[in-house]
Parts: sequence; C-alpha cells; structure tokens
Amino acid sequence: MDEQSDLKALAAVLDAYEPPPAEWTDELWELYERAEAEECVLRIRPAHWADDLWEQYQRTEVPEPHAPLTQEQERLFAQGRERERWMSAVQHLLDSLGGRLKETGLREPASAAALAERWVRMNLYAFAGVRLLYGLGAPHGEAALLRLVVDDTVDRADRQVVREWLMMLRRPRHSALGRQPQGGETPLLPPAVRNLADAWKAGTDAPGVIACNPENAAAVRAALEALLPARRPAVPEPPPEMTGVGDEDEEERPDWIDVRTLLRELMPYPRNVTRERMAEVRREAELMGLESDGEGSAERWAIRIGAWLAGWMFSWLCEARREPTDLAPWAVDLAEQYVLRGFAAEDAERFLDLCTDSDPRSAAALVRLRESGAI
Repeated sequence: MDEQSDLKALAAVLDAYEPPPAEWTDELWELYERAEAEECVLRIRPAHWADDLWEQYQRTEVPEPHAPLTQEQERLFAQGRERERWMSAVQHLLDSLGGRLKETGLREPASAAALAERWVRMNLYAFAGVRLLYGLGAPHGEAALLRLVVDDTVDRADRQVVREWLMMLRRPRHSALGRQPQGGETPLLPPAVRNLADAWKAGTDAPGVIACNPENAAAVRAALEALLPARRPAVPEPPPEMTGVGDEDEEERPDWIDVRTLLRELMPYPRNVTRERMAEVRREAELMGLESDGEGSAERWAIRIGAWLAGWMFSWLCEARREPTDLAPWAVDLAEQYVLRGFAAEDAERFLDLCTDSDPRSAAALVRLRESGAI
C-alpha cells in the first residue's frame, strides 16, 4: 500500500469504530480476560506432546474455570475480539505511516497528524498515535501534541504519555535557550552561588566530578553561607531528586517532577537561574498542562533550586571530609544550621552522621539537634 492508501484505510477504520456498550462492567471485563486467556491456552496443542504432558499443561496453565457463557456474553465477547482486531489494524497502519515517514517522508503530513490525533482522543492505546505525531514534529505533529496535552477529555495516563514525547520533541529548543548568553537578566541566586563552577548544576541535576581541594571547599563554604535561609522556609521543599524506585514513571506523579525537567534544560547552571528564564519555564509548563505554582513561582523555585544545590554540596562534603580540605569547624556548624532550618536537612544530617567517627563536634551537634526535636 502507498501513503494515500494507508491514510484512506486508517480513516475508514476510525470511522467504523464502535465503543464498548454500557453492558461492559468491570466484572464482565474480568470474565472476558479469563475466557480469552483460556482460549489462548487451549487453542493449539503441539504435535509432539503426549497426552499426559498436555493434560498437565492444561491443569497448570488454564485459568480458573468459569461458568458457561450466556448467549449475550458470547455476543459481547465476539464484539470485544473484533475491537481488538480493529485496534491491531489501526496500530499497523500508524506504524506503516511512521516507517514511511522515516524512509521517505510523507506527502500529506497534516492528514496523518489529524488521524493520529483522532486516534489518541479515542482513549484506546495512545502510544502508536503519539509516536507518529512525535515523528511528524513541527508544525503538524507538535501542534497536535500541544492540543492533546491540555485536553481533559483525554485519559490522564495518555496525557502523561503525550507530555513525555512532547518534552522530548521540544528539548532541542529548551537546550538552545539554556545555552543562550545572559543579557540584562535578573539573577535569583546570590553571587557566591552564581560564581560556582559549571561542574555544579543548577540544583536540578547531579553535579559533575568536582575535585576535593581547598579552593573548591572555600567556594562551597561561601555558597552554603549564602544559601542558608534566615528562617525555616514557609513553602515546603519538594521531595529529594529521587523519592523511590520508579518515582518518575508513576502514572500519578506530581507535576513538579516534569517542571524540574524544564528547569534542567532552560537553566543548566546556577548563573542561569534568572527571573526571565523562570518566566519561560512557567510558559512552557502552562503549554504542557503543568502546574508551576502560579504567581510567585520564580522565588519558590529559586528556593528549591538552592535547596537541591545545598544538598549536593553536603554530599560533596561527605567525600571531601577524607581529604585535606580544611573543613573544620565551619562545615559542621553550617550542617547543624541547615538541619535546624529544614533546608537540605537530610543531606546535612547525613554529613554530620558520617563525621561522628572522626569529629566529636559532629556527635555533639547531633545530640543538640535531637534534643531540640529537629531530627
């Protein structure tokens, strides 16, 4: 089939689709899956299998027996199998268009984008349509993804898939903006933090390898002193970079995780954290249907970035304590203050814990923190 035939066939199949009727309850779906699994297991017996092996296979692999199906259930299940064949045909046609796009390009990208967008809106299996829209890129594919990602009629999980591919599609633009030199922008981090070497990321990505030497220790001390808030922040920090295995893949993951990705790309270093770039992050977040904290978000995200940076500096200090970097006594004193103010507190407490075997002041600081209820 050529491109035009694929497009006509895809449109015809989409036109013919009939959604499941109201009779499809959760219990009926469960019965359908059991019946289909049983049918799949019993359908083919390998020619070389003896009777006893086949019987053992049936006993161990066949799902729990169910009552005989009624005529109505048989009818609904036949329709269900037809829908599955229909969905397979759609995915095959979308994949065919995607393969053609990679090989030679499409003569009618707008038509392909419209059909792929229509498929995603059907809330069936978004991935095949989203992948084609990603491949089409700007203007047609990107425009469709931007519409889908903010459409509440699209299933939440499907919108998350749309958002992930849309962010990948727009990443080159974000990275290019992040590399642009600053001119007249308003910085949001203190000078001592902005002057950190580029090996330190802007609180949204792990730092690179930073040598443990007195010069870097002095820069870290100055940055930590500048970042230490006068009091405990009113707005809680978001969770640490990772809250658990797979936290970024959870269907209900919070919006701040995706906002953090935008921060990585648009403000790669502490010197890039400016009011103007925060405004760009907020615009991008709104385009993608993300909540970025609304008014005052620039200051809140600057605080969070500062907390991430401070946390990684304490992690660096955990390694630097083994080197002749002249950390005492300022590092222990700062770590205690960070714990008291609930700012990068977990990393600061970890630093104190690791220092107790070599520095009695760390143990004393931990005792005071426990007595105060800070930990």
